[in-house]
Amino acid sequence: MQLIIAAILISLFQLQVSSIKREDPVTCGSVIKLVHKETGNNLHSHAIAWGSGSGQQSVTSNSAKNEKSSLWLVKESSQLQACEVGTPIKCGESIRLEHVDTKKNLHSHLFRAPLSGNQEVSAFGDGGQGDTGDNWEVVCEAKESFWMRYKPVAFKHVDTSKYLFTSVAATFNQQNCGGNCPIMSQTEISAAARKDSKTLWNTDQGVYFPPKGKQVEDEDEDL
Repeated sequence: MQLIIAAILISLFQLQVSSIKREDPVTCGSVIKLVHKETGNNLHSHAIAWGSGSGQQSVTSNSAKNEKSSLWLVKESSQLQACEVGTPIKCGESIRLEHVDTKKNLHSHLFRAPLSGNQEVSAFGDGGQGDTGDNWEVVCEAKESFWMRYKPVAFKHVDTSKYLFTSVAATFNQQNCGGNCPIMSQTEISAAARKDSKTLWNTDQGVYFPPKGKQVEDEDEDL
């Protein structure tokens, strides 16, 4: 059934390509990739658990440009009713990001990240359900009213006020991860106390629902 639904959605996307603009806001229901501004890596997850801390599903960044394991669904925070598809996301609004492959939400909590020593970030929950540790505030860089596509934003963890972070200094290698490391050459994602250049993210490839009233656009082919 899920494969049938997916095929129908893909067909609808192909039929309804429109003139959505790059400067349109990111909207609820869109499935996107997030690129770390400083490293150029994609926010990524996979069915591999952290070997320390919470033991929950790990979240990393990698440089691969065509992996569907880097796709995230934009949805409402855990305290709100389901948002209508195509609703623009406001600056300062709390959202959740659901990992499309595993149906777990981007999450943080008071465990220590293995490399950076920052706060651990994981993917948590079941079927898109989790808890308040899944909520992230969209912090815009410029004086914008909405989270705009391709413009950098930071994500502030609502429960702990830490920012989604990565750095080349937190790269998994032979010394810190071992010879059979499944996340070799990927960087650890964590949550840091300060907002800086290492906490900025841009939207990239994805399937974007334009603001209500426009048609949907299948933005990029190499998802």
